Amino acid sequence: MRAAARISIFLVLLFPIIPSFQAVWAAEPGEEELSLAVVLESVSLKGIPYLWGGANLKGMDCSGFVYMIYSDRVPDLPRRSIDQYRFGSAVTTGEELPGDLVFFNTEGWTASHVGIYLGDRRFIHAASGGNRQGIIISSLDSPYYRDRYLGARRLPPAG
Repeated sequence: MRAAARISIFLVLLFPIIPSFQAVWAAEPGEEELSLAVVLESVSLKGIPYLWGGANLKGMDCSGFVYMIYSDRVPDLPRRSIDQYRFGSAVTTGEELPGDLVFFNTEGWTASHVGIYLGDRRFIHAASGGNRQGIIISSLDSPYYRDRYLGARRLPPAG
């Protein structure tokens, strides 16, 4: 594929989240580079299929997706969503920044689903239900996720 075509495809994928980059610059020093890298890498995986227990390019579940994005950056990050929910620091609702982890109660028990906040009330995650499966972007304002939202956590920068 020619370089121009690859850039065009990348910009088409990135365009919906460009306004969220202004929030990246509101992060603490050292966090903005981590946030930007996380957002760019996570969006590049959009369309990877859902696979329960997966954490690679063949398929991944929600916590495997987060783990794959963050494991090199935050080596102590746990693999399971319920354990990821206990990691990092709590973020006040409405103060989420790109790169924060967002958690949901989708199974009737705490923190059964996790995604990565992109900004503008959108997040990217590995969805497993209905006709929208795999790595997708969703809105925190959709009734399904709004009603199940538990909150966000900010992960510490590596080092």
